[in-house]
Amino acid sequence: IKSILMFSLFAFISAGCSKDNTVTSVTETETLIYQRDGIIESFGGDCSAVQVRTSSFGILDLSNSRKIKFELYGMSDADLSSIVIYYLNENDEQVNLVNLPHRDQINSTKTIEINNPQYSGEILLRLTLKSSVCTGQIYHIELRDVKIYSIN
Repeated sequence: IKSILMFSLFAFISAGCSKDNTVTSVTETETLIYQRDGIIESFGGDCSAVQVRTSSFGILDLSNSRKIKFELYGMSDADLSSIVIYYLNENDEQVNLVNLPHRDQINSTKTIEINNPQYSGEILLRLTLKSSVCTGQIYHIELRDVKIYSIN
């Protein structure tokens, strides 16, 4: 009985191994549509006032992509700092593409993928430096090395 069980087990395993296990993969194509190396924004301040800087990445066409990938390197030591990449829709309402609402997300972010926003137009950047701790310390926020890819 032992040998019959062993033979059955061997036959079962062999049959499983002989099946065609073809894996079909879809190849994604990444196209770099924006790149800015070095420091894009970098500023400091104390807790006495919230500091906000807004700038533009220019006009970008994000409408012909399946997904959009952002690569960026941010740093802040102020706990309530934020980095937002966004656009304004036809009603002048802000639509966030990337929203890093506090220090931990800013400091740990390198790559963010989003679904296609179906948008072509000006892409904006806003950095906010704000701290809940007021000890007289100077806080800092920085954004550098941004790349934006179209993924199809």
